[in-house]
Amino acid sequence: MPKNVTVIGLGYVGLPLALAFSRELPTTGFDIDASRVGELLAGTDRNREVAESEITSSNLTLTTDASCVADAAFIVVTVPTPVTEDHKPDLSMLESASMMIGSQLCERSEGLPVPIIVYESTTYPGCTEEFCGPIIERESGLKAGEGFFLGYSPERTNFGDPEHTLETVIKVVSGETPEVAKTVSYTYGLIAKAGTHMAPNIKTAEASKVIENVQRDLNIALFNELAMIFDRMDIQSSDVFEAASTKWNFHRYQPGLVGGHCIPVDPYYLTYAASKLGHDSKVILSGRSVNDSMPEFIAAKAGSLLRSQGIDPNSAAVLILGAAFKKDVVDIRNSKAIVLAERLAIRFGSVRIYDPLIEGVEVERDGARFAMIDDPLDSGVKYDLIVLAVAHSEFVVFVNRLEELLSHDGVVMDLTGTFTPGSNNKTLSDVWTL
Repeated sequence: MPKNVTVIGLGYVGLPLALAFSRELPTTGFDIDASRVGELLAGTDRNREVAESEITSSNLTLTTDASCVADAAFIVVTVPTPVTEDHKPDLSMLESASMMIGSQLCERSEGLPVPIIVYESTTYPGCTEEFCGPIIERESGLKAGEGFFLGYSPERTNFGDPEHTLETVIKVVSGETPEVAKTVSYTYGLIAKAGTHMAPNIKTAEASKVIENVQRDLNIALFNELAMIFDRMDIQSSDVFEAASTKWNFHRYQPGLVGGHCIPVDPYYLTYAASKLGHDSKVILSGRSVNDSMPEFIAAKAGSLLRSQGIDPNSAAVLILGAAFKKDVVDIRNSKAIVLAERLAIRFGSVRIYDPLIEGVEVERDGARFAMIDDPLDSGVKYDLIVLAVAHSEFVVFVNRLEELLSHDGVVMDLTGTFTPGSNNKTLSDVWTL
């Protein structure tokens, strides 16, 4: 068993992981962001995923000093893996982390066991061994499989979801040799109470993670396309889905905006790798195209709804409820609610955003700036269009008072499936839903 753990990257993935390991082994959490480390030392998690008491009462060592890696026995990399503007893998942070590890291994004390370096960042099959490993070799002068060992164990928790956590979700693990895989499995088994699943090799583990999000992206894309079709047919899609759900093998998904740094990003890692092998991933890319088209579809629909009510879109006041990329998180990275705001701003008189989790933050999209407003119920302002874009738990009571914010003949659009017949002041017949 490794004598200590060092986690590189203290974001949504790294911080909970480091805290969990710190309850079992001496653990150091490293991040290049000094402000982030300073906040954590004070007990504050800007992502609101971890309570202050959990941070301050832990045995976790927090640092921005890369030398903590030199003598680490079990190194876990949890840096982001986004995509570029043209939807290619952006491996810059993975590259930087690997370079740092390699340079620090040059300073490793003699006589220590060979370190195991495990990557958790979502990437394409082959990246750990064919991209990261060679960088560490180049920087350290060591050889993979001799001077250091590689492993891969994808993060697969659901942020903002208290049910599916690091402790309750089975951990997929792998290593470049069977013995390394066993050590990785044992080490993660200390914190993954649901158990581990040992993949036969690193590439398999990498592939398993990326297809989890590819599958979800495609399933939502199917339901988004169905919702668009049924809207043209003047059929309520939720009624169709409810009827179809009575069959045992029908799997229902909620149509809506697909944002964030996982589901709309990860498919491009797989399609990139596939293209290098000469394969055109038609289905996967088609699903991405459908989901990316939703903000434009909703904005166009909003215009037609207002015109049908006799309201001129050019002078209409719009309120978007929710700016985060999904329910109950404070993260606005790649939020399609922001993209929707930009699309609406092109068509409508004014667009405002309210998100109780990220008040006071100004966001920008393609040159258009949107400030988070204070609770609109306190302002007395009326809106011609209200769009429920994110189903934050705090909105459950809020939506029952939407009529207080709505102008005469105003329109409510629900993109989240929150409204059901008889549960709100405005019945389903008064609310446009996907």
